[in-house]
Amino acid sequence: TLGSSRCHPDRSLAPSAMSVLVIGAGGAVGKRLVAALSARGERIVAVDRAPELPESLRSKVTHAVTNADVRDFNTINRIFKRHRFVHTVWNLAAPLSVETALNPTVAEQVTVNGMRNVLWAMYEARIPKIMFTDSIGSFGATAPRDDCTARWLAEHPLQDPGSDYGRQKRAVRRLLHEFWRTGGDPRWAVLPGVLHSESAWGKGTTEYALEALLAAATNEPFVCRVDPEVRLPMIFVDDLMRGLLSLQDTDARSLREPERGYCIPGFSFTANELFDEIRLH
Repeated sequence: TLGSSRCHPDRSLAPSAMSVLVIGAGGAVGKRLVAALSARGERIVAVDRAPELPESLRSKVTHAVTNADVRDFNTINRIFKRHRFVHTVWNLAAPLSVETALNPTVAEQVTVNGMRNVLWAMYEARIPKIMFTDSIGSFGATAPRDDCTARWLAEHPLQDPGSDYGRQKRAVRRLLHEFWRTGGDPRWAVLPGVLHSESAWGKGTTEYALEALLAAATNEPFVCRVDPEVRLPMIFVDDLMRGLLSLQDTDARSLREPERGYCIPGFSFTANELFDEIRLH
């Protein structure tokens, strides 16, 4: 456990004087989140394992902490001791589904042990609000196929997601629940596949959609890695950012869902439906 005392924020500072700390700022979601936070005037502490932030982010952040491995508690703890005036932490340090399947051991160290380190450091720094991005990969074979919400995950904690990726997300939700019991303010969003216009995003299952579009644009052959008749939920990246920021901003008293988990809504289609649409153009 995290101890018997409660995790309470320092309320003596105005919100404008405090920062959002984004761990994994240079990743696929992190880059877009930093841009969205910067666009509305947030002070941002960007943390990433890379030697330097992408050039597109450098002018958008107040402070940058690079070469930071979330698996090293001492590193994470030093970051929180140096940047104490934080109102929200986003922990986005987690490999995508394909990367997790290739090396589940490393993925668990980053995703689960990394979150444990972040929560311990936050607890000691008395920073309560932590944001986490879950995934549709958390839903296993027994999950409903229609209108399935994050509440289902909270109410079925023992369901088998069917992959190391999903099981690691489940372990993180357990850590967040424990953090909530100590007075923390954890919030998590279940993300669908992300549609975007960038040349590269990451090794996720739903990246097949971008790969198919790029192949069609260059008149190259395309091998589909998913069942062409399986319907998968998607969301455009700008809509995703609006949803994530809304979850961050909502007053805690208005969060009614169990464990403060919410599915980000989108729309669903099969690979064959996408291919039919591509052929029309």
